[in-house]
Amino acid sequence: MKPTKIRNRKIYRAMNQTVSKQICATLSKDLRKKYPRRSARIMIDDTVKVIRGEYKGLTGKVAKISTESNSIAIEGNKKEKLKGEKVDVYIHSTNTIITSLNTDDKWRVKILEKKSKSKIKAMKEEAKNKSEVKSADKKKSEVKSADKKKSEVKSADKKKSEVKSADKMKDLKDGVKDRVKK
Repeated sequence: MKPTKIRNRKIYRAMNQTVSKQICATLSKDLRKKYPRRSARIMIDDTVKVIRGEYKGLTGKVAKISTESNSIAIEGNKKEKLKGEKVDVYIHSTNTIITSLNTDDKWRVKILEKKSKSKIKAMKEEAKNKSEVKSADKKKSEVKSADKKKSEVKSADKKKSEVKSADKMKDLKDGVKDRVKK
């Protein structure tokens, strides 16, 4: 199958559930720090800021979502027709940034807080490495403590030998004094 047909299937002739998943926007820097992801699906009542196009700088809540044109309508942003009617202006979802999320849906929050599998693997590897380093440090500290004990024993033996040598010296001096007196 040619690449254009594959692309059309994925984008233009996709099923409704995949199309609705494609309507997403990047998260603001504050939300990126809070949630471990870069973008999220847009839902009604999310606060959005337009970053590109004619309406750049406009902020407001999402009023409607159009899956056909992959765009959203923001509250208060309307255009007047020739007959005098006011119609919602739709802005493509990729031209917006999500500044605050609608957290009424507990499942959405759960999904947003979930960490990706690659991050979980990386965290497990880091934990393994830390435990290996800690065990190596413990072994080193055990070796060091054993060396300290040996050095303490050696120093105690040296002290004993010094005491013995001092006693011998006293005995020798006493013996020499006794000889001199005789």
